[in-house]
Amino acid sequence: LQPDAGGIGTSLLFSAPESWLVGEHSRKGFDGKWLGQTFGWAYAGDSFVAIAAGQLAALAAVSRGPAGPFEVSVGFLAAGALIALLKWKENVAPSDTKEGPTISEAVKVMVSDRKIMLVGAVQALFEGAMYIFVLQWPPSLIAVVNGSVPFGKVFSCFMASCLLGSTLFSALAKRGAQVEAMTALMLVSAAASMGVATVGGSSLAAVLAAFFVFEACVGMYFPSIGTIRSKHLPDSHRSVIVNLFGVPLNLIVVSVFLSIKKLGVSGALACSTVALSLAAVSSILLYFTVNREDGGD
Repeated sequence: LQPDAGGIGTSLLFSAPESWLVGEHSRKGFDGKWLGQTFGWAYAGDSFVAIAAGQLAALAAVSRGPAGPFEVSVGFLAAGALIALLKWKENVAPSDTKEGPTISEAVKVMVSDRKIMLVGAVQALFEGAMYIFVLQWPPSLIAVVNGSVPFGKVFSCFMASCLLGSTLFSALAKRGAQVEAMTALMLVSAAASMGVATVGGSSLAAVLAAFFVFEACVGMYFPSIGTIRSKHLPDSHRSVIVNLFGVPLNLIVVSVFLSIKKLGVSGALACSTVALSLAAVSSILLYFTVNREDGGD
């Protein structure tokens, strides 16, 4: 039951809040240019919370053992549910029928638009690489650190790097930078940093520097992809399409971890590097596709 509930919760977490925000932003008639900055501020706030969560989880683990952080998280989950219940107004995208969008309809919408397919490729490849990293950074550090690794403090440093990335996104968006261009440059940087972590795995300085750069890219990624999805995914099928993007993402992660004994840490990071490189290529193609269509208009 727990894995099923976790899967459902993750799908909702990565689709429902964003879909609600985009729909509410449109319903209230706000200028579309503010949406990117809103995503930037939201993920900057998320980084602050995550930094504090890392320290709180470390204290809970010391006090209550390995289950301590999970016990503390229950209260925060309940608070979030209560806020959504009391403060969120229901919004439904316009549709020609009373029924919600079906998976087959969402697939037809996806395959009919090259930009949506490229957005899906970026999301699946980057987030697949990110989840591989999430499970491999602890053994990567254990392999190069003499003694115990202060995981709570390292996690907080990662979240500080995420904060830097989301703040950078907000600053660039405020200056009018094109989100597709920012995303392409960020993905190239992410691929390069993961490549450094892969080949420099025996050096603590190289691994930490590469991981910090990658986490900054993660901080920039989430407001970037949220803004891109708000531009290129139709409101009527947004939630379904976002969850469909999760299918190849999960295939990437599962495939790597079914082979983890053969790959090892360096092999897994190499797979992450390849996925990030392909995500960068997809993002560059999206950039040229968007600019070509805008030029044609």
